[in-house]
Amino acid sequence: MIIGSMKEVFLTHSKELFLFDCRVAGMDPEAVHAYQDVLRSFIHFTGNIKVRQLTPDHVRMYISNLSDGPYEGPEHNDVVMSQYAVIQTWIHWMYSQKYIIERDGSTVKPPDFASLFPSRLARRLPHYWLI
Repeated sequence: MIIGSMKEVFLTHSKELFLFDCRVAGMDPEAVHAYQDVLRSFIHFTGNIKVRQLTPDHVRMYISNLSDGPYEGPEHNDVVMSQYAVIQTWIHWMYSQKYIIERDGSTVKPPDFASLFPSRLARRLPHYWLI
């Protein structure tokens, strides 16, 4: 599993960045707290390794261990699948960071802020306002 720009980051730091992004995106605070609990448990199970060391086997073993827990039944299966979904979402987020970091800037032009101001006003503004 190669995860690009996040590969040298420890799992706990990656978790914190992910949860910050969730909060910024407007996710419900209770959902963020649930994500935090699941990821904390997963990292406790795997150890605070670097992202590049994370393998699909870590996820499989965690889910298998969770499935073999002391509880059974449909409710327990829903909890296990929910935890799997949270971990999978987090891993997809880590992978997508590679594309955010490596974007090609040639298609994006900075806006011409000077054109937003009338010429008289632009002459009165300090130079750094127009940059």
